[in-house]
Amino acid sequence: MKYEPKWYVAQVMTGSEAETAQRLAAAGMQALAPAEVLHERRHGNWWPIRRTVFPSYVFIRVGMSPRNYYYIKQLPRVIRLLGTNGPEAVPDEQMETVLLFSPDGRDFGMSVGEKIDGKTVITSGPLAKLEARIVKVNARGRRATVEVPVLGETHRVDVGIIVKQTAAQGDEKAPP
Repeated sequence: MKYEPKWYVAQVMTGSEAETAQRLAAAGMQALAPAEVLHERRHGNWWPIRRTVFPSYVFIRVGMSPRNYYYIKQLPRVIRLLGTNGPEAVPDEQMETVLLFSPDGRDFGMSVGEKIDGKTVITSGPLAKLEARIVKVNARGRRATVEVPVLGETHRVDVGIIVKQTAAQGDEKAPP
């Protein structure tokens, strides 16, 4: 019997997302634990930090045969496979959004925006493809909140953004 490869979500213990994804990849499965680069202010300076986009979740593309199901379930720190009655495949349109957070296996980087007529417009970076999903921008904190649906739940994800302020004379200046 042939099992069609689809995307599934494994709930894992927080902090073990990358390790679980590596174990699954070593077993020949495509696994993602999307991470992002944000700026965090400490001691008066901005520092880049790396953070998991979906804490406690690993996305796995696999033909969900009984063998693969039990292999995933027995891995250390795996809690369960998400779904109502057993593992449920993530719809393609939802996975397209999730895959934007892991472009070619890289971390989701910082985006740049500009405040125009009181609205933040994304000018460059990975957030440009998610502009329609932005629900809030905190320019001072260098964060934008994006809503991402996964298996019937809407997740709010903070992503990094630097918003350029335009001065009255038309000169652009970026925050320090």
